[in-house]
Amino acid sequence: MEKDVAERALERGQAGQSLSELSIVLVLFLAVTFGIVDAGRLILAYNAVSLGAREGVRYAIVRGSKSLTPATQSDITVNVQSKTVGLPVDVTVTWCKPTLACSSTPTGYNDPGGSVEVTVHSIFTPVTPFLSRTLNLTSTSKMLISR
Repeated sequence: MEKDVAERALERGQAGQSLSELSIVLVLFLAVTFGIVDAGRLILAYNAVSLGAREGVRYAIVRGSKSLTPATQSDITVNVQSKTVGLPVDVTVTWCKPTLACSSTPTGYNDPGGSVEVTVHSIFTPVTPFLSRTLNLTSTSKMLISR
């Protein structure tokens, strides 16, 4: 009978030990899981920003001053935002003449042979509780205007 009491006391002590181990392992498991999810979200967001810059500059180079519908800053911004659905982005467009003069308005600068540069910027906020720092995601793409 005394042995039964001692065994029960030992079992209660082990139950408390497993409870404390569970809390430590659970915290580590959740931190790693949220970290993996945030890493995936970060890669997805950067790919969207990069794609937006490439698609924006591609849209601009085929709509130069000789095109039927020349591209404007707002046209390129709308195009980029349609490629980055669900991600708030800021779009900056710069047209440059072959003589290295640059402007943020296409008038007189979007002739064939000139270049256009599209910069897309977004802010990434992680969901992991211990990573409260935001990250700035920026991608720039530059090409020659073809027509």
